[in-house]
Amino acid sequence: MEPILIFGHKNPDTDSICSAISLAELKNLTGEAAIPCRLGEISKETEFVLNHFGMETPKLLKTVSAQISDLTHVEKEVISCEQSLKSALNVMTYEHFSSLPVVDKNNHLKGMIHVSDIANAYLGIDYSDLFSKYYTTYENLKEVLNGEIISGVYPTGKITGNLKGVSEITTIAPGDIVVTTSMIDTIDELIHLGAKVIIVCCEESDIIDSRESSECSIMRVNYSLFKTIPLISQSISISSIMGNDNFYSFKTDDFLHDIKDIMKESQQTNFPVLTAEGQIYGTIRSKNLINFTRKKVILVDHNERAQSVDGLHDARILQVVDHHKFGNFETDEPVKINAETVGCSCTIVLDLYKQAGLLPNKKVAGLLLSAILSDTLLFKSPTCTEKDILAAKELAVISGIENFEKYGMDMLIAGTSLGDKTPMEILNIDMKEFSMSGLKVAIAQVNTVDVNGLLAKKSELEAVMNELNNSRGYNLFFLVITDIVKSGSLGLVVGSHPSLVERAFNVKLDNNTAWLEGVVSRKKQIVPFLMAASQGI
Repeated sequence: MEPILIFGHKNPDTDSICSAISLAELKNLTGEAAIPCRLGEISKETEFVLNHFGMETPKLLKTVSAQISDLTHVEKEVISCEQSLKSALNVMTYEHFSSLPVVDKNNHLKGMIHVSDIANAYLGIDYSDLFSKYYTTYENLKEVLNGEIISGVYPTGKITGNLKGVSEITTIAPGDIVVTTSMIDTIDELIHLGAKVIIVCCEESDIIDSRESSECSIMRVNYSLFKTIPLISQSISISSIMGNDNFYSFKTDDFLHDIKDIMKESQQTNFPVLTAEGQIYGTIRSKNLINFTRKKVILVDHNERAQSVDGLHDARILQVVDHHKFGNFETDEPVKINAETVGCSCTIVLDLYKQAGLLPNKKVAGLLLSAILSDTLLFKSPTCTEKDILAAKELAVISGIENFEKYGMDMLIAGTSLGDKTPMEILNIDMKEFSMSGLKVAIAQVNTVDVNGLLAKKSELEAVMNELNNSRGYNLFFLVITDIVKSGSLGLVVGSHPSLVERAFNVKLDNNTAWLEGVVSRKKQIVPFLMAASQGI
């Protein structure tokens, strides 16, 4: 069974990462396989936390779009290079296929065989040099004719002799395969001439005596001579007639939305699928794309699709654990929602542990504590609640961190070093998109102890913000530079509606900037005010 994927929002912060890891640990403890994931690169603050508690960075998840490996039905029929044309025709007829993938002995794809290839081969067959022109085996010959060995040891491997009729008795050489009827004298003469296999066409009621010679194998077939000859041509191997035509093939990790148009526009009807190791996984047709197993996911620290993983529409959302407002959140089936008006998602995760009758281990408790200290800015954020503070104190005891205020400040300071980051990297540390009365607004927030140092890159930041406005259609880009010591923020505004910020916070922008006294929370102090101000536009 596929594990549940648990992840926070794009441009993940410490709460997003720690809540994903902690909830995945809880799910695994209660018997549900789960994997924590991230939707972007972790911040320095989060890196500090993970290193402090010796935890691995969650795997990067780029999309949960349906892949070929998620399809509920994949055709598994293939044909080997050495198998006969008759074997291929039998599969095609039974499965209603017009083509089949051809594989070698290691199950690697060698090509495609089509009904038309087989038909064209039949039209061009010259029986006088059948076995010299086309490769086949004694095993294929016996299988196609459904032959019964009357005497002698039937050979194996590649057929090297020529196919002869009894009328060509004067040209028969050692190793040839001869087709005849149940004429006793003729059979003895053929054995004497060195025939490798004698194919006797007769009814079951006819009696053929065995011969002493083991050098020549006598095989009886229950067909007439006229039916046996065409059947022999069906024993030639697939590899003998397979061309080098171009065709499409896919891999198991290819996304359905990427291959639909290819399948629709191609004349090809059957598409081979390969594993990562290059072996054949099966084949698919357009009708197979309808049904697929959706990946199971749990969203933490977010609920809006714009902030979530790509391809979320293909996934099955099992649960949401969040402390933000709910925006355009819709699902096609019931979802378990754990949402509270607290300062951090990890406060809710701690409750989930208690509801399960469990407590987090020392490392997980440290992660939960770190996220609470981060999201509440050491309890200074207006989003902080009494429940967050009580949870932090409880987790400090479990994690063994006695002076958690000092630890929290070390963590925040570790995360505010931005000197080595480009303007684009700074803006993407924690950036979210919002829709406000028809306006598309991007709000990025960074925490720092050196606002002036960051402002030294003001012109470069503004240039990138303008670039993002143009490329992504933002009406406004609002960078919130939060001073974790002064408990306030400097706002940098770029876009066509700067007055939105001025009305929301009752300030006057000076060179695109304004100090927002006491404003540290995007969720509680920024977004709601901008939403209200946008109503008047």
